[in-house]
Amino acid sequence: MRSSQTACNKPPCRPCSTGDDPFSLENLPKDDKEDKAHQLEGIHPDKFNGDRSQTTRFLATFNRFMLMNYRADIAKDPIMHSIYFLSLLEGPKCEGWVDAADRWLRHVVEDPSMIPRQSNAWLKLKKRFKEAFSDYAEHERAQDELKKLKMKNDNLDEYLAAFKTQALHADIDMNDHMNLRTFALSLP
Repeated sequence: MRSSQTACNKPPCRPCSTGDDPFSLENLPKDDKEDKAHQLEGIHPDKFNGDRSQTTRFLATFNRFMLMNYRADIAKDPIMHSIYFLSLLEGPKCEGWVDAADRWLRHVVEDPSMIPRQSNAWLKLKKRFKEAFSDYAEHERAQDELKKLKMKNDNLDEYLAAFKTQALHADIDMNDHMNLRTFALSLP
C-alpha cells in the first residue's frame, strides 16, 4: 500500500474533527485577507451626544472612517452600516431619535420595498439624521466670524486658512467679488 492511499484504497481526504472540537477546517479563515474583511481599522469616531454644533464634524468623521474601511463587510451592507452609525449616538438629546430610527430600520429589513431602488437604508438614515440634527445657526455664526476675522502678526498663511475654514462653514463662494472684498478688508 502506498502512503498516499488509505487502508480502504480511497484517496486521502482532509482530517475530520475528533468530536472534541466543535470547529472543523472549514471554520478557519482561508487567509488573513478574508479575516480582515470583517474588521474595522483605524480610530473609531467619537460618540455623538446630540450637540447640533457638532453634527457636521461628527458626520464628516464618520464618513471618513467608513471610507477608510470601504472593504469591510459593515461598510458594504447599508443596514449594518446604519446600525453601526446608530450605535455611536447616545445621550438624552438623541435617545428618542435613535429609538425611532431603530424601529424604522427593523421595518426596512422586513419590507425592503420601503426604500426606493435608487437609494438604500444608509442614505435614507443619513438624510433623516441631517434633518433632525442640523445646526441651522452654523452659517450665520461662520459669517459673523468672517466679518470679525483680521490678520494678526502679518501671518498671511494663518489668516488664509482661518478665512477658508469660516467660508466653508458659512457655505459661501470664495471667488464671489463681495467675499473677496471681505477678505481684502481684513488685511492690514
